[in-house]
Amino acid sequence: MSKVVLAAIHSKYIHSALAPWCLAAAVEEYCLFPHQVLVREGTINQPDEKLLELLTGDAPQVLGLSCYIWNWTAIRRLLPRLRQCLPDTVLVAGGPEVSFCSRQVMEDCPEIDYVISGEGERPFSLLMDRLAAGKDVGDIPGLSFRRDGRPVILPSASSREIHPSPYTPAYFAALGNRIPYLETSRGCPFSCAFCLSGREDPVRFYPMERAQKELLALAATGARTIKLVDRTFNCNAARTKELLEFILAHWGKEIPKGVCFHFEVGADLFDEETLALLSTAPKGLFQMEAGLQSFHPQTLAAVSRVTDMKRLERNLRTLIAMGNCHIHIDLIAGLPDEDLETFGRSFDLAFALRPQMLQLGFLKLIHGSRLRQMAPELGYRWDPQPPYECLDNPWFHPANRQALHRCEDALERLWNSGRFCLTVEYLLESTGLRPFELFCRFGDFAAAGGDLTGIRLDEYTALLWKWGKDQPGVEMETLRDHLLCDRLRRDNTGRIPPCIHRPDPRVGEVKRLLRESLDLSGCDGAGFGAAILSDGQTAVALYRDKDPVTGNYPFVLCSREQLEKGPIF
Repeated sequence: MSKVVLAAIHSKYIHSALAPWCLAAAVEEYCLFPHQVLVREGTINQPDEKLLELLTGDAPQVLGLSCYIWNWTAIRRLLPRLRQCLPDTVLVAGGPEVSFCSRQVMEDCPEIDYVISGEGERPFSLLMDRLAAGKDVGDIPGLSFRRDGRPVILPSASSREIHPSPYTPAYFAALGNRIPYLETSRGCPFSCAFCLSGREDPVRFYPMERAQKELLALAATGARTIKLVDRTFNCNAARTKELLEFILAHWGKEIPKGVCFHFEVGADLFDEETLALLSTAPKGLFQMEAGLQSFHPQTLAAVSRVTDMKRLERNLRTLIAMGNCHIHIDLIAGLPDEDLETFGRSFDLAFALRPQMLQLGFLKLIHGSRLRQMAPELGYRWDPQPPYECLDNPWFHPANRQALHRCEDALERLWNSGRFCLTVEYLLESTGLRPFELFCRFGDFAAAGGDLTGIRLDEYTALLWKWGKDQPGVEMETLRDHLLCDRLRRDNTGRIPPCIHRPDPRVGEVKRLLRESLDLSGCDGAGFGAAILSDGQTAVALYRDKDPVTGNYPFVLCSREQLEKGPIF
């Protein structure tokens, strides 16, 4: 019996693996020879010595490495030492980071014996049996190897198979308190030039009974968030509706309250019936990630992004207005035919929808994407190291990239964090700035003060206070009021940042009244927070029953008379 270790190295501890468990299940199902398969998981944040111990400690005959843009640098760095520690072990690499450049990997990484390109369940199982039997591997689809010192690259085979479930007892024992991932379909119906998913075989859906069974099994693990890796979860309207109905029917029973399901969706694909169904969902049960990427028609056409933009905008407005689903929208900077001005317009249109999260991402010229193949003729330059971020192109210059990174930082801290949303709304209204202008200008201001890595919330609040109160149209007292309210409804310590703290003898009496009238059982942190605003009203936050969509605690503005009358929540 051969001992096989399948290794996954994540970007963060909270992530879990799916690919190695898929391979392990395939070996169990397809192989004719017995193999002992172990899955080992680590993170790129661990010291190299710890990773080496993780990968070599079982002394495997075969070591399989799942390779992605987030771990390829670490794997490349470890390969010489892996070979030194495991001189007789067969090293097999697979995953998107090596699938589309297997010849280059075979030439650049002499430590790697085999590369499997594309879907790995069948090829990896065949390879394990051939190695165990000492037979030739020269007809395994998608396999790359060396013969007489020269790389041999075999084409991948198309597949419509439904492979065995990865959710074995060993998987659940290893999951711990991390985020589980669920695959109910494989492939994508679209062929966006910046993505790999459309290069796969046509979309195939797992049997509904299996999808439902696995969904319930993952919901029972104690995980708070379950992420579906279906590339476009709602590409089949009838199936989408059936799965959503199933989740809603089992919520509060087999699906515990507090569990959240995260989907990647095409927002323009929702029909009215599904939107109506989503409106009935409990708050926080669903998260939707809608990758619109750009509002610029020429850019969408250049990357073959097929989207009904009017319907997309209408559906997103409907979903966000419901208030029960967390909505995440993606933009990509650096796409063809989009300069800083047109990107700014896309940003403003996306922000006008007021999603809970607006992600400003940067184009990555990943191996295998059509855009990477087109990049030289389009005039692209990109970082040769993962994640291959675009450095410039005819529309997107280095100065633009630097400015957008500062804008991205401000967007993350001010809006996506949820910590300064009231303040941002006030600044937009009072200054008349477009959203893109506001985040760019404040991003420049904040970065000019030095490195923001590890900056404390109080210090960042002070930066926003310093910048905001000097902007035309901003009333200092009103700005302070909004900062106070933002801080109270998010931070369960009830502390007021030093930059806007003012001693007020009335606060002590207000807090006494609140302690007498509020039921503080089951509260987080300080139980409640309070501050008196410039118009004499009292802002009060109660630190329990946090909104699962916005992350805010219950919050009210009230007068002294209302406080004296009794409970305000």
